[in-house]
Amino acid sequence: MSSFKETQMAFVEHIRDPLNNRYESDIEDRRLQIYRELFFNNILGFLSSGFPVLEEIYGEQKWQELARKFFAKHDNRSPYFVDISKEFVEYLSNEHEMVDSDPEFVQELAHYEWLELAVSIRKSEQKADVHDFSHIDGSVLPKQIVFSDLATLASYHYPVHQISRTFQPDKPAEPTYLVVYRNSEDEVNFTLLNAVSAHLLTLIQSAEQASVDELVAKMIEALPQLPQEQIKSGTLDTIRQFLQQQILLVPAD
Repeated sequence: MSSFKETQMAFVEHIRDPLNNRYESDIEDRRLQIYRELFFNNILGFLSSGFPVLEEIYGEQKWQELARKFFAKHDNRSPYFVDISKEFVEYLSNEHEMVDSDPEFVQELAHYEWLELAVSIRKSEQKADVHDFSHIDGSVLPKQIVFSDLATLASYHYPVHQISRTFQPDKPAEPTYLVVYRNSEDEVNFTLLNAVSAHLLTLIQSAEQASVDELVAKMIEALPQLPQEQIKSGTLDTIRQFLQQQILLVPAD
């Protein structure tokens, strides 16, 4: 007689992949079907809510096929429903075997859609303040700034923020730099960056606290081909914009 653990594992394998794992028991298939649909539809529901653009691109049948592969093959490390989207991104990046129907940008688009969700639920105990810089020009700024814990800088080979059912690039383009962030009103937004502003944010992110004066000096050093006053003015204006958007914050006293 099989042990309880063996029976349990056989049941789990059947629920995850019924076509390849028969479940030998006295339970009628009608009852097993209830469990098969319940578990899979739960996973499908979380994926559909977390990756609406991907679902639209794949279409109902192929999306369910992809979800089925994930459910059958990926061993989730987290027991929490909120982490299913993250596990799906990891599956696509590390385990999924691409087929002709998979768009080349699937991993990057999935990461971008997951990032919006991750930022929306992220918790922060960062000791920093939000200020209104809407009426302050770029020359009047705090001396120290920090990168918000509720913001993430990302780069992609595809313009993931533009991809839709009607726009699907078939090859990589110039790098796309995006920062996804949540403000004090719990609104999640993104900002498209150029390489220069992305470099500036990288410098700020790498420091516990960043000195505005030192940032200006580093940007001048990084762009020797441009006039120093132009770099200084552009850097300060960009910092002001990021403070206004709450991508950057002012360290608490």
